[in-house]
Amino acid sequence: MRASRLATALGLAAGLAACPEAATRHAPQAPGPALPGTRAASPAAIDALSLRRPAGPEWFGLYLMGKKAGWTRTELKREPRDGRDVMVASSETLLSATVGDKSVSRRVMEQRVYEARPAGRLLSFRAEWSGDGGDRSVSGRCAPSGCTARLVSGAGAPRERPLGPVAETLDQAEGVRLAAARRATVRGPQLDLEKLRVRELEQRFVGRERVAGAGVEAEVSVVSEAEVGDRMATEYRVADDGRVVEIRIGGSIVARPESAEAARKLEAIDLFAMSRVALPGPLPRTVPATVTYRLAGLPPSFRRPDARQGFADGPSGTTLLTVKARLPAAVNPARDTPRAAPSPDPELVAPSPTVDSDNPAVAALAREVAGDVKGRYAAALRLSELVNRRLEKAYGASNDRASDVLAAGKGDCTEHSVLLVALARALGIPARQVHGLVYARYADGKDALYWHAWAEVRSAGEWIAIDPTFGQPVADATHIALGTGTQVDTIGLLGALRVESVEVKPGR
Repeated sequence: MRASRLATALGLAAGLAACPEAATRHAPQAPGPALPGTRAASPAAIDALSLRRPAGPEWFGLYLMGKKAGWTRTELKREPRDGRDVMVASSETLLSATVGDKSVSRRVMEQRVYEARPAGRLLSFRAEWSGDGGDRSVSGRCAPSGCTARLVSGAGAPRERPLGPVAETLDQAEGVRLAAARRATVRGPQLDLEKLRVRELEQRFVGRERVAGAGVEAEVSVVSEAEVGDRMATEYRVADDGRVVEIRIGGSIVARPESAEAARKLEAIDLFAMSRVALPGPLPRTVPATVTYRLAGLPPSFRRPDARQGFADGPSGTTLLTVKARLPAAVNPARDTPRAAPSPDPELVAPSPTVDSDNPAVAALAREVAGDVKGRYAAALRLSELVNRRLEKAYGASNDRASDVLAAGKGDCTEHSVLLVALARALGIPARQVHGLVYARYADGKDALYWHAWAEVRSAGEWIAIDPTFGQPVADATHIALGTGTQVDTIGLLGALRVESVEVKPGR
């Protein structure tokens, strides 16, 4: 069971386990004696075929801040297919919550087939997304020369996409258990089926820990998993018989092993209210302005300063985050980078399964709206104004892909930002999605920071934050950026952040 699957399903993610309660912290140890009935083996000799694992599927209830929000089922089994011996890794995840005044749910199913041999290569894959957010699927086959994916979304025609060589093996399907059994680090590439990109995953044995539950004490292995470069890892606890007895992302997202019947029993949760960060009072939306927040619960790894955000140590272990919103240099047409200028990073102008800037309708609309505007920022402003006017504000009524958002004509901040990024990239303008927090006050009158998404475009040598949902040509200083692009490690901050004080300085 990988946290990446859960993150894909939730937009949050999950993991925790069967009533364990830590009595001691991680204590790295040498490999212990062989388990009863097994033959002692060198840890390095253990492979994904010889691992101990539960028979049949594993069911987990997914909890967000103590509330049951969904379930997931995972299984790895050996079977014959098309005349060959293969290992089939499958998972299914369902998430359900109330978002605003709307009940939403999302289901993700995934299957990967590997050669049934040590480090067997990836042979084929399939993933399906359904429910709120739209229906879509991706499937494909892999040969040593490369993989090809077939994408299907809604009523649209299937599209083929070559992916090049993908070196994923059976070890990546069982990286957490391998790291626990070997008491070592497992590292390798994995194909991200949502973004259709290859990411480098690392599962690291952290140590041994004694846990207690139901009157029984036992030692388990603690393994952390993260994409290389992530700021927050998922933490697993694995029993010596191969059972995953705890997975945790941050302090508030957990998954508990449960029976299939128990896992399917969900609670009604108000995700909108649960995830907000309370403020001591209202904040201005003026630009230019500078806002300094004293934050508790922000890990040091999230302190990545840029031209817009700066970090410093605050009292009692807090973080002072200063956000400066100012007019960019590109407001001067003479300094606005020409649209025709090449991007130094091709990935920032390339289409993806969600940012499908190569969709004919998206590309045609971008050209029509931008017209003969020469500068990147000037064109992006026209596109942002269009998105703000064209999309009905419908919180929780979501679609994954930019072309689906355009067809539906409605959505929340995620849909606004993904459509703006796709339109910009269709014109060759470097653009990316940003996610984090923003100030708002809704009908209940509570001043708070809410989880939000907006966009950035690059011109005149700087990233410029634009909020198409709020109709802001420059995102104000109440926008706190926590991640960009494909980063999903921000989900571990849910329920952890607190604002202890705020200082506002008008002007630059």
